[in-house]
Amino acid sequence: MFAWALALKAGWNDTKIERLLSCCSPYAAIASIADCVPLLHGTRTLARLGLVELSRSRHKGLQRLLKSACTDPAQPDSRDVAFGVAPRINAAGRMTHPAEALALFEAALDEEAARQGVDRLNHLNQERRRTVKLHFEELVESVGSNVPAGLVVYREMSPKGIAGLLASKCVERYAVPSIVLVPSTTPGQVVGSGRSVSGIDLVETLRPLGELFLRFGGHAQAVGLTMAVDRIEEFREKFAQSMEPMARGSSQRLHAEAELPLSFANRYFFDQLLLLEPFGEGNRPPAFSIRMAEIVSVRNKWARIRQGRSSVEVLCWDVQVTEQMKGDFLVEFYGKTRILRGFTPR
Repeated sequence: MFAWALALKAGWNDTKIERLLSCCSPYAAIASIADCVPLLHGTRTLARLGLVELSRSRHKGLQRLLKSACTDPAQPDSRDVAFGVAPRINAAGRMTHPAEALALFEAALDEEAARQGVDRLNHLNQERRRTVKLHFEELVESVGSNVPAGLVVYREMSPKGIAGLLASKCVERYAVPSIVLVPSTTPGQVVGSGRSVSGIDLVETLRPLGELFLRFGGHAQAVGLTMAVDRIEEFREKFAQSMEPMARGSSQRLHAEAELPLSFANRYFFDQLLLLEPFGEGNRPPAFSIRMAEIVSVRNKWARIRQGRSSVEVLCWDVQVTEQMKGDFLVEFYGKTRILRGFTPR
């Protein structure tokens, strides 16, 4: 955005500005989606341009990364970036050193270096997933069933690099703003990452508690902070109290934009959804109600929903399904992936 503004201020013509955006927008798209920046106004424009430019990129490292991380490398969407590209890039800094990811971006012309770089990031990402799974299971045990309106968890044995991931998983599981603290390299201090729920600005909520922190900052949905270890309990109590009036009134429940007869879910419908991309913070993917339908097959985390003669395959992360389940289904259309978000039996 800053480079774009400078180019406009300098009076660059459209051709030069288009060339600048062509070069920079893929990285802006990855960074904006990965960091949960609200995809609004100029940021949304850059992200949308960037997704198009990613598909055209001749950068060997990016090409190899897209092939490894995207459902369709020729047409990457925001979900591919959020759940495929970004986790692999971030895994380097979380598990070893960011230089591991930088090496891939330096492999613009070297096919072999690109292959090795992506293989390395894939390995680190798998290691990251195993580590997060282990530490989150331990975190859930420590939290128990009495979850406050604002959750603060101190994980003395968890790596610093996964604190934000653990906070995100807390939000998914408990539906309350969550902050995970881990030991700092500075004795007597802890660092933390926080994630919020829809409708609650975490920065503004934490601002009145600023005296507890040595440093803190971020945006509405994600923050980072540093504080003294001996103030954790005080922070835990005050954070929960400050969230009480808001968090319990905030709903994480997804609501349908409209009812969708599956016979309408044709190529034209999906082309129209593409016009709404990129999806992410500030521009959530749409969810539709598919009424009086039935699960006709289940395979691993995938299920097929049939309504009359039409059907659609959905990914089932949070909803337990079995064959012959009948009722109304809430399905989120996130890029090329359909995700089952709710079910009401009939």
